[in-house]
Amino acid sequence: MKWLRSDNYSIPTLLAIGLHVGIVIAGLVVIDFSDNEVPKPKRPPIVNATVVDISQTTIGKRESDEKAAKQQAAALAEKKKKEAEQNRIKEAQRKALEEKQKQLAQAKQAKEKAEKQRQEAERKKKAAEQKRATQEAESKRLAQEQAEKKRLAEEANEKQRQELAHKAEADRLAEEERKRQEEAVKLAEKKKVEEAAAKAAAEEAKQRAADEAQMVQSISGLINDRVTAAWIRPPSARNNMKAQLRIYFLPNGEVRDVQVTKGSGDALFDQRAVDAVYKVRRIEELSKVDSYVFERNFRQVDLIFNPQDLRN
Repeated sequence: MKWLRSDNYSIPTLLAIGLHVGIVIAGLVVIDFSDNEVPKPKRPPIVNATVVDISQTTIGKRESDEKAAKQQAAALAEKKKKEAEQNRIKEAQRKALEEKQKQLAQAKQAKEKAEKQRQEAERKKKAAEQKRATQEAESKRLAQEQAEKKRLAEEANEKQRQELAHKAEADRLAEEERKRQEEAVKLAEKKKVEEAAAKAAAEEAKQRAADEAQMVQSISGLINDRVTAAWIRPPSARNNMKAQLRIYFLPNGEVRDVQVTKGSGDALFDQRAVDAVYKVRRIEELSKVDSYVFERNFRQVDLIFNPQDLRN
């Protein structure tokens, strides 16, 4: 900035000198070229060149003062500008410092708050874990108590069930024994009854068989007698001649058919025997015989025809 200030002092001086020189030259030009002035006899111009120190003149002093004032004002403005800039910088620095301090304070506060929140969260977490652990322990204890109660109840129920089962089994065995005894008594009584019935049935069957045999024998003899009575003895009949006949009866006693199953050797003897059966035609006593007895004994009757009064 010093070299600028040295130029500022020389430039006004040159300007002042140039100004005076210009005034002089302008005066000369006006005088030489004016048509309104009466021409004067020409005289050789007299030029007195004098070196004037413009700084010693009033204008120079004024300009110097103005220049000094301007420089002072500029310096003052520059100073104020610098001070303002410095103040602005300081204010900015102060604000930045305050902002930084504020941010640091906020960060510290946020950190402290976060730390408090973390500690609170940690405390709550520990409290929750403690509560959960307590609840789990209590739940485990209750579960164990319930399990123990359930086990004791199940044991009691199992014991009661076993006792009931034993009692039921004893009752069942007693009932089975009672029923067995009753069944044995019933079986014994039934056996006695059955034996008595069997004995009676046997006696009855025996008697019926005897009656049936007697009746069969009687009717068989009757059939034999009636066939013999209806028989016409042929001339060729001799003693010991016999023919075996099979007679088929109907339930009413009628003769349905008759066959010779074994001949006597004499055809006429055999035919006369068959004719005698057909002559009998019906045995009325058979219609009164029980159907069971008839079916067993008289549906078909094998008769050995052997007259006893033949000649030798």
